[in-house]
Amino acid sequence: MPAAPLQTQDYWTVNSYGYPNPFIQESKPQEAWLTFKSFYDRDDGSYTSLKEFWESHRPRRLNSHAVESWKATFEEFGLLYVISRSNKITITPAGKQFYEAAIHEREDDFVWIGLNLLLRYPLQGPPRGRSKGPAHAESDVLPYRVLYSAMRDLDDYFWWTELERIFCRVFTTSEAKAAVEAVRQIREDPSRIAAFPLPVDQRKGGFYNSLNQVVVHASMNHLILTQDNESEHYGPNEPRRRHFINRQYLSLLSVALGDSLAPSECAASALYVDRLPTAPAFDDEQAYFDYLGASVTSLSTVTNVAGPKTVTLAGDTVFVLKEGEHFEPLAASALERSIRGKTHVLCRIARNHRVILSSDTMWTYLVTGKDAIGADTVRLSLRRARPISNIEPIEALLGGENA
Repeated sequence: MPAAPLQTQDYWTVNSYGYPNPFIQESKPQEAWLTFKSFYDRDDGSYTSLKEFWESHRPRRLNSHAVESWKATFEEFGLLYVISRSNKITITPAGKQFYEAAIHEREDDFVWIGLNLLLRYPLQGPPRGRSKGPAHAESDVLPYRVLYSAMRDLDDYFWWTELERIFCRVFTTSEAKAAVEAVRQIREDPSRIAAFPLPVDQRKGGFYNSLNQVVVHASMNHLILTQDNESEHYGPNEPRRRHFINRQYLSLLSVALGDSLAPSECAASALYVDRLPTAPAFDDEQAYFDYLGASVTSLSTVTNVAGPKTVTLAGDTVFVLKEGEHFEPLAASALERSIRGKTHVLCRIARNHRVILSSDTMWTYLVTGKDAIGADTVRLSLRRARPISNIEPIEALLGGENA
């Protein structure tokens, strides 16, 4: 029998090494950057030769197990990969964008690329050697997208206690909204925290280390998140640690999660956690890394794309989608259909939103599913909902065409 929602006796596990960030002048992000650069300099080269380099490198020597851990960590970030038994290092297209942004000191581009790669990462991890347990193997969440979406819905911060007891136990997209609501409740009444025990016997050790790396990775090594330890909101026996979104990068993060730079255009948005897509599933290693490391659409392109307009019908805000501009049809039956489109175009649309398709202006459709099917593509599953009685406002948004 599956565990009760938010009571799974497991927690998010990610790779154990830090994030490469040359913009942070501290030893750990700098070491991570130099290690990534050693891979980058051997693009299309021998993985064995890289291990030999680090075995003899001075003053910072790495054994083959440490190099393997760094490789797995950089793979998680979508920067590179080594296909099993290939012995060949491949820097991904996005990894090359990431490196170019860094060496040309384009910090906003660096953050934009890194964030988008993190938001793609599925908790399942790569198809090879999935050994984290059934909760991870069956998960459909993009953990960094879940965490940042929850932060945006919760005043742009989280307490360490909330990560330990609630967020790290979200293994299905359907649990994300319940997690946000649970955090709202315990913030209002901290005594309710007793309903959410830790998923482990003790905080120290592997549990703390893994969640700490979740934060290190999500923040691109303490760049996007800031920290304070000034309050005992949850009492003297709980950590004082709290993380905030760095206001300098809030607009970049919001756009990465699907917002427009113009706040007025987001009025129809649901909760961020309502908009979450489910993670794609992969059985093929090459397809997984092609997805994770695909080029990131430039910020200027995303912010200059006109998203779908909305119309109010019977008190509901309904998105009007143009075929060829906002979506492509995938399949259709009498009552159900599916469409696909670019993530940055359809990201604001959530499950249970209603949409109108330019190819069928007789009916509205209810969004019943939202799934990532590529690095920058989502699929919406739709069910026929209410008939449209007044076509005029819709025709105006479609430019007078019912294509």
